[in-house]
Amino acid sequence: MRRKGTKEKILEASLRLFSEKGIRETTIKDIAKEVGITEGAIYRHFKSKEEIVLGLFSSYSEELYNRLISVVKEEAPYKERFYKAVETFLSFAFENPSAFKYLNIFHYLRAEDIKGFERLPKDALLELIESGIEEGLIKIRKEYALAVFVGTLERIFLLVDVGLIGKEEVKTEEIANIIWKALS
Repeated sequence: MRRKGTKEKILEASLRLFSEKGIRETTIKDIAKEVGITEGAIYRHFKSKEEIVLGLFSSYSEELYNRLISVVKEEAPYKERFYKAVETFLSFAFENPSAFKYLNIFHYLRAEDIKGFERLPKDALLELIESGIEEGLIKIRKEYALAVFVGTLERIFLLVDVGLIGKEEVKTEEIANIIWKALS
């Protein structure tokens, strides 16, 4: 098993702190303390906190995009790909809760910064939704469909995160059915 490098430790600590305290409230000093290094050591790896902020968003956003786009591009019936996209989205959220929270925080607080990014998770989902509209399977505007799809899954994650329901109670197929009925 390989040891984590300092840069990776900085990113992991930053993600944890940004998710817990917020981006604005987290300082380089906080990150250094969490990792157990000096502030100067952080600056040897990153020019600024902003570089860490954008790097984390880019990394996790692209990871979720890649997972989703691989489902969207599969040679499978539409409804199967749709259900698998729901499963993929939720799996990412539950496997990476801090990263998922971070992506959400970033979307709300840094919407302007997102415009410069390509390959966002929403792009993969829009491709899936547009395909469903073309096939006559999704009957509402793509923007509304995206809001229903993502909003429902984000809320499910939140219910689990705050302890209102247990993770084991989340039935992916049932949730996919609910979203499917809302969109078709």
